Amino acid sequence: MGAALCKTHCAFCPCQYCQSNSDDSNQGTPVPKDSLSFENEQALPPRFVTLYNYKPRTAEDLLIEKGEEIEVVKKEGEWTFVRKLANEVGGYVPSSFVAEVGSVAAAPWFFGSMIHMDAKRYLLRDENQNGSFLVWQNKEMNDIYFLSVRYGNIVKHYKIHGDASFQNLSNLIDCHSKEAGYLCTRLNEPCIKLDRPSICTLAHVAEWEIQHTSLQKRTFLGGGHCGAVWEGIWNGTTEVAIKELKGVGSQSKNEFLEEAEIMKQLCHERLVKLLAVCTEEEPFCIVTELMTRGNLQKYLKSHADTRSLEFSLISGFAVQIAEGMAYLEEKRYIHRDLRTENILLTEMLSCKIADFGLARLLENGQRRLSYDAKVPIKWMAPEIFNDNIYTIKSDVWSFGVLLTEIVTYGETPFPDKENGEFVDDIMNGVISPPAGCPDSLHDIMLQCWKQKSDMRPTFKQLQYKLMECNPVQDTGELLSST
Repeated sequence: MGAALCKTHCAFCPCQYCQSNSDDSNQGTPVPKDSLSFENEQALPPRFVTLYNYKPRTAEDLLIEKGEEIEVVKKEGEWTFVRKLANEVGGYVPSSFVAEVGSVAAAPWFFGSMIHMDAKRYLLRDENQNGSFLVWQNKEMNDIYFLSVRYGNIVKHYKIHGDASFQNLSNLIDCHSKEAGYLCTRLNEPCIKLDRPSICTLAHVAEWEIQHTSLQKRTFLGGGHCGAVWEGIWNGTTEVAIKELKGVGSQSKNEFLEEAEIMKQLCHERLVKLLAVCTEEEPFCIVTELMTRGNLQKYLKSHADTRSLEFSLISGFAVQIAEGMAYLEEKRYIHRDLRTENILLTEMLSCKIADFGLARLLENGQRRLSYDAKVPIKWMAPEIFNDNIYTIKSDVWSFGVLLTEIVTYGETPFPDKENGEFVDDIMNGVISPPAGCPDSLHDIMLQCWKQKSDMRPTFKQLQYKLMECNPVQDTGELLSST
């Protein structure tokens, strides 16, 4: 298929049609290459479409439904002011909720950049059926486009060669929606898409510091060493999680504020996003995005009786966590409480690292652990007991322990050992993976548990090692243009 034709025939468009024609009658005036300005009354602004429903959070926001055509007036980072074409009503919406008409990003079957284990996890959801499909860009292969298709209870991946424009991908999908051709089955409906892009701020004009009166607690979700967590509502419109400080001691307040400041600086798809704080009066609160599926430990335990989760799913959890920790490693932060209870899940079972109550910025590559820090013994590295020093390699040790939680479906690590006995074991280097652990994960755990911390892998290395445990099966290749 040749070059796609521009539907708007814009003055500066480089496509073949606009190079030779300024309108359908071929009577336009060519634009001088050295012209600094040009006014074309016939040129139309690009059209955009909404990708998700959005309920206004403030009076300046706009109510939109998925599939509405809009005009983008101005973009302000995470937020964009748009105007509906149908009635000229305007307001702010999240920038990630809109895409240009005719772009790949606007297609309901496009899922962005991810790994093959994500594609498989999405397609094998109960809501999908035989022939459900999605198009994605493979992080493992320099964002090459793939088509993945559900075939019964398996997923087939097809590498797409040729032009990956919206027009060519749409033609490819239309063709295989009529007949299977070289595919395992005819394409049916796009994969269900339950997760929406996270938004880093409550609103485009939202202040970092908010008032208690803007929050309403609804459901108690649990508590940790530092405070209680509630499901709640901000501004009467937006579902959030509210973490409330427990106790009023000055040390607790300082730690609480330090956690909030750390989370404010961090922004990654594998980390729970901090949205606001309440620190002008007690009780202090931090407000984060709400994760409705709970934590990874709870999810694993719910499958402990059947142990029916595929290896690709559980290893996919590990890959996602390693990816998030690699980001923290790059930013020189340590978490210090890495375990499945502090990994939260989205509706599509994507992992996000939470609970930064013990996280700290590294100074000279290491950080001393305060004596009142409540770190679970069985996740602690030997150097913490030896020198009371914590580094990112101590998080790597904890990650190895987290892997044992994953393969044992949420069991407490090393259940046959009391804390005191366990400390003796790790100091003597006699810690071992659980029985029945897959060989590939067995070896990774042992690398995480090297006695000398500098011998342990980085989280970026762990991410790649885990992906190698379950490589993409290149089942076929497709040509997107002819």
